[in-house]
Amino acid sequence: MLENMTPERIANSIMQDTTFPGYYVIVEGKKDYKFYRKFINENHRIKEAWGCEKAKQVLKILTERNFERKIGILDSDFSKILNDTYSQVNLFYTDFHDIEVMMLKSNAFKNVINIYCTEEKVFGFKKENNNDLLGIIFNLGTEIGLLRLANTIYDLGLIFKPEKPEGNKLKYRDFINEADLSFLGHDKMIETVINYSRNRSSKMKSKEEILNKLIEVAQKYYDIEQLVNGHDLTNILFILMKKVLKSTNGMLCDSDSVEYSLIMSYESKYFLSTQLFMELQIWSSINGVNLFQEELIDLVTPVDSGLKQAN
Repeated sequence: MLENMTPERIANSIMQDTTFPGYYVIVEGKKDYKFYRKFINENHRIKEAWGCEKAKQVLKILTERNFERKIGILDSDFSKILNDTYSQVNLFYTDFHDIEVMMLKSNAFKNVINIYCTEEKVFGFKKENNNDLLGIIFNLGTEIGLLRLANTIYDLGLIFKPEKPEGNKLKYRDFINEADLSFLGHDKMIETVINYSRNRSSKMKSKEEILNKLIEVAQKYYDIEQLVNGHDLTNILFILMKKVLKSTNGMLCDSDSVEYSLIMSYESKYFLSTQLFMELQIWSSINGVNLFQEELIDLVTPVDSGLKQAN
């Protein structure tokens, strides 16, 4: 399986292709590939490393071997909150926690809602909830985001995702009401994650300690776009559309279908407005690399980036 490849094997596969003259763009996984393929010039290859840490290792190995034709684009995760951004040559990070948060913060969110749900159902839910669908989703994402952060800081031994993509996922419906999308409380959420972590973790802390650390972490303020995890948000969005808004669209199968729909709905003009694009474009200009597709660059104006004159 490709996802079981070691960083060394991935680096070796890159260096062994001596006939390829372009750059390798190292990303974390399959959905990142689909996302960045929309914008990266096809003269360059996008390479999945199957995980953030593996991607960092691939870049480190290639740098140690003096391989220059590579860049990395990774999710920020909690690095900006913890002031712990890993520095590496030609390594860039998403504006927010991950690409899913970037997409949800754009009009791709509204487009996906309109694809899957009827206007009547959406209007009714908005009327009942002060017209703020995204705010509700982000507030729910904050609850589990704080638990994820506590787990990262205090090494609580919790597991939030399957070891392999096809594995069983966390049951969000056990702590989010499928009738009205209300939060069922910290106790239910912690219990759900503990149950999911059993037989997957060998160092899980007690429920009492987990709750205490969650409360401790929750006392501080965090930038919500850096705190919430995109996969949590897309699972919550799936519950909203499928269970609360009663979507009958056959394409809405699970959170994966939500994420792929967001990728398809995310337009070039949204990407142009990101800090990530700005940093990559500056790097491209300095290094003389045509990193982006011509269609994307054609949308750039001097007002947008101040780079056309430099080019």
